[in-house]
Formats: sequence, structure tokens, C-alpha cells
Amino acid sequence: MSMMSGRSGFISAVVILMLGGCAILPHTHSVAPSQQEVVLTGQMDDMMEFYESLRKLSATELSRVYDKVKQNFVQNKSDANRTRLVLLLIMPGTSFRDVTSALYLLNEWPREAKTFNHLLSFRNLLAGQLTEQQRLSSSVEELSQKLRDEQKRVETMQNQIDAIKSMEKNLLREQP
Repeated sequence: MSMMSGRSGFISAVVILMLGGCAILPHTHSVAPSQQEVVLTGQMDDMMEFYESLRKLSATELSRVYDKVKQNFVQNKSDANRTRLVLLLIMPGTSFRDVTSALYLLNEWPREAKTFNHLLSFRNLLAGQLTEQQRLSSSVEELSQKLRDEQKRVETMQNQIDAIKSMEKNLLREQP
């Protein structure tokens, strides 16, 4: 369930981002997209291609890519390196999956004036999804613990019932 909810949450986020780009906007007389918009679109495309390529890798290959991306981020804390590291940290079913670290990287993302609204929106979307995922995981863990406790209580009560039944049978056998 965790793997599916993580994957479906990410896929939902991507679909929402793509659909947001399909909204009808009032016609403006801009000549061409600014260089900043082209860079942003290119970065988002690169990130989505990067994520898709990750999904096709084996566990060993993913670990190697994770080590390389982590090293790149330590050397250069660019938005692209940060995003690649976050995408790796939220990959379901990996040994290095760490939602807490991914959230930290998202929340500590530099809030500079040169950062674009869409990239900030993507960061906010991922942070919101991961925060909700953590909350739900915590709830599942809490409920699982309650279920284990309840199962132990039921088992104890069943043992007591069995002991009482056994005592009744013994009493009935002993009476003439």
C-alpha cells in the first residue's frame, strides 16, 4: 500500500501540474517566452525525464545514481541537484528512501527572488504531498499498534475462556 500510495501521490502531483498548464489564459501580446520560462520548462522536463529513467533502474543501479546525485548536491546545491536528490529520496521501495530528509530539502529550498513561481509551486506541491504522506504513515503505524494490542488482549481473553472451560469440564468429571 505504501508503494502504491507514494507512486500514486507523485503521479497525481505530476498530472495536476500538467493540467494546470492546460488552463485557458487570457490572450496577451507577448512576443516570445522569456529565457527564464524556457529554462524553467526545460528544468521541469529534465526532472520528469529523470524520474522516469529512475523507475526503470534496478535497486543496485538506483543506489549508484543516489550516491552520485547526493555527491553532486554536496558539491553544488543548485535547484536541479536539490530536485534530483528529493526525487530519489521519495522513490518507493528503495533502501535510501527518506521522506523526512526530502521534506527538509524542500523546506530549506532557498527562497530567492530569481526562483520562478512554477518551480516554487512544484516544491510546495511535493512538500504538501510528503507532509500528508508522513501524517498518514504515522496514523497507520498508530492504528497498527492498537490492532496488535487488541489482538494480544483477545488472545489473553481466549486463553482465560479456555481455562475456565477446562476447569468446568474437570469439575463436571469429578462430580458423582
